[in-house]
Amino acid sequence: MAGGDRVPDGIEPMLATPDRGRLPDAEKYAYEWKWDGYRAVMRIAPDGTTVLTSRNRIDFTPRYPELAGAFGAALGGRPAVLDGEIVALDESGRPDFGLLQNHGTSGRTVAYFAFDVLQLGAELLLGETYDERRKVLAGLEPPDPRLIVLTPSYSHAELAADGTGPQDLLEVAAERGLEGLVAKDRRSKYHPGRRSPDWLKHPLIRTLEVVVGGWRPGQGNREGTIGALLLGAHARDSGDLLYIGDVGTGFTRATLADLRAKLTPLERKTSPFANDVPRDRARDARWVTPKLVGEVVYRQFTPGERRLRHTAWRGWRPDKAPADVEVPLSQ
Repeated sequence: MAGGDRVPDGIEPMLATPDRGRLPDAEKYAYEWKWDGYRAVMRIAPDGTTVLTSRNRIDFTPRYPELAGAFGAALGGRPAVLDGEIVALDESGRPDFGLLQNHGTSGRTVAYFAFDVLQLGAELLLGETYDERRKVLAGLEPPDPRLIVLTPSYSHAELAADGTGPQDLLEVAAERGLEGLVAKDRRSKYHPGRRSPDWLKHPLIRTLEVVVGGWRPGQGNREGTIGALLLGAHARDSGDLLYIGDVGTGFTRATLADLRAKLTPLERKTSPFANDVPRDRARDARWVTPKLVGEVVYRQFTPGERRLRHTAWRGWRPDKAPADVEVPLSQ
């Protein structure tokens, strides 16, 4: 920490590795819900001043003022750094990514779902095991559980004692409309900024972060607005931005207006993609500088031609940097 009453220094979040569709089932794991929100590190000064930072160091604090000072005096003047997700819940208490996207107009309050603690007081906890950090987290007492939620963790042993297992937990996640599970090695340390096999994520739906490199005009009832977005991701070997498909569904009228407003200032004359875009997609394309990251739901990614199939738009990902978006591995 830089000074007595200052906000603690930032810590890059540790990242989970995809489990390739095989949910881990072993005694060394604990299981957490996978939340459908924005990953954010919460840093709290001794006086309660709070800063929320995304994975790519965007300051989320002004966007979610209800979370500023949410811990109040509950930390007893101790600085703290937490890891978690900013989540918006619908009227039935289920995470709703659309509400989070439209936070400014939806009128819904967001909450911070904390699943790890990286610093408490003067002590950094990065070298402690997952179990030890979870014990520290469980000892915190947020004054308003509607704003700060300490997320549950279920050890493999606890599930077995109840006659259940991780697959049963996954079924509960599906019933509750959650995004999936994350299996975490209970002996693992916290590795800032690293994508570690100690944490394995098992999503219930396939989503992918994409870089928007252009758009095609709409036709019919979409004439005069956007018909489809042209999507890209960076090659894992060369780093080149490659065209990997498009998305033309999942847009509301408000979304289409927002897309146009954000993309118009980024227009350019040439394609930003290093590979060829199919002629029928490139013919009337409006190219943009690839500065914005979005997210799509998809059914299939074909490894040979490296194309997304059956896509739908989910929304912008202001918490992600374009350089971090990579072509998915074969599935």
